[in-house]
Amino acid sequence: MKTKSEILQGTENVKSAKFADKNTLKIEYENGNIAYRFHNTDIITITDKGIVLNSGGWKTITTKERINKFSPAGLYQKNNIWYLRNGNVFFDGCVINHVGTLLNKPKKLNETKFAKLKKQIDNYCKLITKDNLPVPDNGDCWYCLMFDKEGKQKDHLLQHIKEKYLHGSILVNAMREIGYSDTGIGLYYHLKDANVFKRSVKKYLTKRLILNFVENS
Repeated sequence: MKTKSEILQGTENVKSAKFADKNTLKIEYENGNIAYRFHNTDIITITDKGIVLNSGGWKTITTKERINKFSPAGLYQKNNIWYLRNGNVFFDGCVINHVGTLLNKPKKLNETKFAKLKKQIDNYCKLITKDNLPVPDNGDCWYCLMFDKEGKQKDHLLQHIKEKYLHGSILVNAMREIGYSDTGIGLYYHLKDANVFKRSVKKYLTKRLILNFVENS
């Protein structure tokens, strides 16, 4: 569990802060805004103009649970997409009122482009076989290996899919996100269980690239 100072790192003009849940602070800023900060992201900011929601790129089960616990968003997930209680697609920076109604311009999912992406991801995952399970190596994509283990930068992931570039770091990053320990990942490498890696990579890529196809309605 992170300490209060670790969670507050990088924040300014904080009037007060106290734990609201594990790794989650309720912060009062000097300008009067109230925020719920999960890890290092203000996932909820209550202002006089509405409630601003932000996943910080971490669209995890816990992030969704925290947003629902401390706001009226009513987030739910369908086919890897987050929706607000009124059926609008969730996006970082959306603003809702006290009953969860979206106040800013809604966005929608481009179904045609998303269907194409899903097919591309499926084809990419077919590269993963029991005889093709690369381990992380210094020659891997530098972003995946060193700087972007959470996959927040989208362009290089799309490029991997386009070029059919499968490497060990993307396999391990995907497995870690699911919750596997390095020991567990090593076991699946030993067993050559390609299906576990396929499922993890498919979920990892879909989750990170889906927002590329959320557009203004």
